[in-house]
Amino acid sequence: MKKSLVALFGCLIVLLLASCSDLSPTTEGEFPDKSIQLIVSFSPGAATDTQARIISKYASEYLGQELVIVNRPGGGGQVGWNSFSTVEPDGYTLAAYNLPHIITQPLVGQTSFEVDTFEPLVNWGGDPTVFAVRADSSITNLEELIDEARRSPGTITVGNAGLYVGQHLATLLLENAADINLEDVPFQRAADAIASVLGGHTDVVAGNLSDIYRLGDEVIPLAIATEERHPFSPDIPTFTELGYPEVVMSTDRGIAARKDTPTEVIEKLEEAFLSILKDEKFLAEMEQAGADMLIMNRNEVIADMEARTDIYEELLKSIGVTE
Repeated sequence: MKKSLVALFGCLIVLLLASCSDLSPTTEGEFPDKSIQLIVSFSPGAATDTQARIISKYASEYLGQELVIVNRPGGGGQVGWNSFSTVEPDGYTLAAYNLPHIITQPLVGQTSFEVDTFEPLVNWGGDPTVFAVRADSSITNLEELIDEARRSPGTITVGNAGLYVGQHLATLLLENAADINLEDVPFQRAADAIASVLGGHTDVVAGNLSDIYRLGDEVIPLAIATEERHPFSPDIPTFTELGYPEVVMSTDRGIAARKDTPTEVIEKLEEAFLSILKDEKFLAEMEQAGADMLIMNRNEVIADMEARTDIYEELLKSIGVTE
C-alpha cells in the first residue's frame, strides 16, 4: 500500500512539473512565433512597396512567419516613420527605410523619428534619381532644360515624392551646379509626381530609376544621377558626363528594427533577411521589377549611414537649407 502511495505521489509531482513548464515564459530562440509587420512609408505600387512585397513573398521560408506589408504613406515617408518611432522594440514591427530620407528629414523639419530610431538589419537596394519628361515634351534633353530655366527662371516645374527625399536633393544639387532656379513641386508620393508629369501638369519628374524604367516610352529620360551609365538603362546619359558631376543621388532601401530591440532578435532577423537577399529566385524577381540590388549587412549599413549623415549635413549647409 505504501509503495502504491509513493508511486502515485511521484506521478502527481511529474504532472505538476510538466504543467508548470507549459506556463513558463517563451524561451530564447523561439522568435518569431507570430507574423511580423513591415511598415512601408509609401503607397502601394511605389518602388519601395513593389520591392518590399517581393521580399515578403520569401519571408515564410526564411523567417518561419509571414511578413505583412503595412502601407502608411505621406510626407515623403514621414507619416510611416513617425508611427514607427512609437512601436514596441520587440522585432514584430519593422520598417522599410529609405536613404537619404531618414537622415535629411529630421535635419530640416519636425519629425517624431531620428536617424538613430532605426536599427538597420540589411540594405537591399539602391535606386538612382532620373530626370524625365513626358514623351511629347518640347524639352528633349538636359541642355534644353537648363537653357529654358535660364531664359525663364522659376518657371520649369519639377515634381518629386516629397521634400528632402533623394529626388528633391538631386534637384537642389542641379540648381546649385548649373546656377539655375527650378520650381520644386513636392507630392505626397512618387505615384502622384509621375501622374502629374504624364498629365502635363508639371514639366519634369525627378523620380527613381525603377519607376522611370517601368514607364517605358511614356517618358523621355534626360539624365541619371550616377557616376557612370546604368546597366538597366545604358542609353540614359549621366549628369556627370553632361557637365554636372555634383549631381549624384540615389534612394537606397533597407529594413530596420526599432531602437532598443534585443540583440538576439536583431541577429536572427539580419540572418534571415540576408538569406532572402541571396535567394536566386528572389534576385530574378527583383531584376524583372527593375530593382537595382545594393546588398549590405547590418554593420555595413551602420557605417554607410554614419558617413551619409556627415555628407548630407554639409550638403544642406552648402545650399543654405540649414545653418
